[in-house]
Amino acid sequence: MEGFQEWIQERAKTKVSQSWAGIILFLCVSEINAFYSFFELFEKFLKQKDDSKIPENEDVLSLRQDLRFRQFDIYNEILKGIKKRPGMFLGTSSITKLDMVLRGTSLARREVGVPPTEPEREFEGFHLWIEEKYGIKSGQSWSKIILFYSIDEYDGLQKFFELFEEYLNSNKSSEVDQNSG
Repeated sequence: MEGFQEWIQERAKTKVSQSWAGIILFLCVSEINAFYSFFELFEKFLKQKDDSKIPENEDVLSLRQDLRFRQFDIYNEILKGIKKRPGMFLGTSSITKLDMVLRGTSLARREVGVPPTEPEREFEGFHLWIEEKYGIKSGQSWSKIILFYSIDEYDGLQKFFELFEEYLNSNKSSEVDQNSG
């Protein structure tokens, strides 16, 4: 383990006093990705240490790629958990908080240069689908539109999951129609 902390900090281009585990977890976003990434990174570290040669041109983006940041997908990994236990992930059952989590995650990924995943690209059409479903062209977010037609934040969150499932199913059925036609 000697030198691993410095190696991780150098590759992450950070001087933050955070443990190697904290850096890996931060960059991986989920504990399961961090767990598997540690072993891959430690193996690289040992190999480079044995070779006595650590490439100097590796930067933060390559480290994030090593950490499977590209593979993290909130729409597959987190939404399922939020649906089962919203309070654990959002603090309270709130469609507005869910919207903020999704926006923040997408923004963070764009900021570090990670291209959107397929489910993220698929989600981009959800807003237009909600506008069409409710016949609204107000410029309001999908969450505000759903909340407007809900009793409260909790009801809005429940409706989101129902509507999102309907949206995904409508996309699948339109793909089947395009492929068969």
